[in-house]
Amino acid sequence: MRALQRGAEWRLQRPRMPIRTEHCRLLREMIFFGRTRCWRLLLAVLIMLTLSVGQSLVPTKFSIAGDKSSTTLPFELIDNRVFVEVHLNRRGPFHFILDTGANGFSLADTTVQTLGLKTEEAGEDRCVGEKTVSVRSTHLAEAQLGDLQFRDLEADVYPFGDSGNVFGSKPVDGVVGLEVFQHVVVKHDYVRKVLTFTRPDKFNYQGAGVIVSFDRPRQIPVVGGELDEIRGKFGVDTGARSSLLLYTPFVDQNRLREKYSAHLEGVTGWGIGGPVRSLLARAEELRIGNVVVRDLVVRLSTQKQGLTTSSAMAGLIGPDVLSQFDVTFDYSRNRIIFEKNSQYGRRDSYDRAGLWMGQSGEHFVAIDVIAGGPAAAAGVQRGDTILAIDDADTANLVLPDVREKIRREPVGKKMTLLLDSAGKRRSVVFTLRDLV
Repeated sequence: MRALQRGAEWRLQRPRMPIRTEHCRLLREMIFFGRTRCWRLLLAVLIMLTLSVGQSLVPTKFSIAGDKSSTTLPFELIDNRVFVEVHLNRRGPFHFILDTGANGFSLADTTVQTLGLKTEEAGEDRCVGEKTVSVRSTHLAEAQLGDLQFRDLEADVYPFGDSGNVFGSKPVDGVVGLEVFQHVVVKHDYVRKVLTFTRPDKFNYQGAGVIVSFDRPRQIPVVGGELDEIRGKFGVDTGARSSLLLYTPFVDQNRLREKYSAHLEGVTGWGIGGPVRSLLARAEELRIGNVVVRDLVVRLSTQKQGLTTSSAMAGLIGPDVLSQFDVTFDYSRNRIIFEKNSQYGRRDSYDRAGLWMGQSGEHFVAIDVIAGGPAAAAGVQRGDTILAIDDADTANLVLPDVREKIRREPVGKKMTLLLDSAGKRRSVVFTLRDLV
């Protein structure tokens, strides 16, 4: 089954296709029959849809506890992704990513095992990584995010086994997107780390923020924008982990490698299907309507397979842009509201070591080392086990926190790693600096 155009990392959503080809054929044939036989065909189609699709024809039942018009929910920002607590079938909490690039509820295979749910094979698909993945489906009786309540849900099931390459020991139990955004207006307060959910009919914006209209050909909002005066269509993706991830066709068409003299390449993210490899560059300005963000780090995809090879969009606008604003997604009116917050204008930074770390057992491991970066110059090699960072045992550290620290610590700060290289221990010291 062909994948939908989705956001960047750590999720995969298959298209929902409850009406089979045979049903579509019958509906077309109705046009050419007389009225008498038309009603018979209509009845036949409805019966076939009911028998073959069953539960998928029943819309998800949604409500807000206490019949509230608005409610709030705190979130954690982990590796730049919005994590919320979710209860499934009255069990939990489970830790889900709330992601504008995702469709309905997607569960990790381990979550399904915990809940004891039955699954059915649903085929294979491709996400941001270059490998295809096996997809299964299941049914949830109910799900709850704070006061948001959902019932009778069809959910996809994916292998999340390599999430340690992104989140370390932090649990990732699933992802949810459109199923939330289509029911409520969602405001992200990145400073206070609070989500506000409001019923669309009760939402009446009166502020001074910038309103940007979007299209939604699939589940992700798509806006028109300009990157250094180059026009493109960009997905607005809370799950894209950085400022801007540009897709390979857009990069090639506009000769962006040459334009930005991009030469530092490495693993810059990870999703279902494997790592995301990109060239790093620094752009001057991104414009989305009247929203302007300057001096941002962009990733130029070098993937040969996966979603970043699509020509459907120029790329994905991610949290390092969005977090400079209080961002409100109003799907009912096809608009996003941007209100500057205290982080607006903060200089964009990226990994200042040139090192992608994952977690294996108790300790971290060097998965990728960017040639020409500080870690490479100090002698860190792929496959090295990182036992300690600045004398702190990595068994006691949280990988996403360390990754955030490395990109936020000031340029010029020295960092010491204790490594195990093929059974031999050694220490290396390097100085943090901007790669671009």
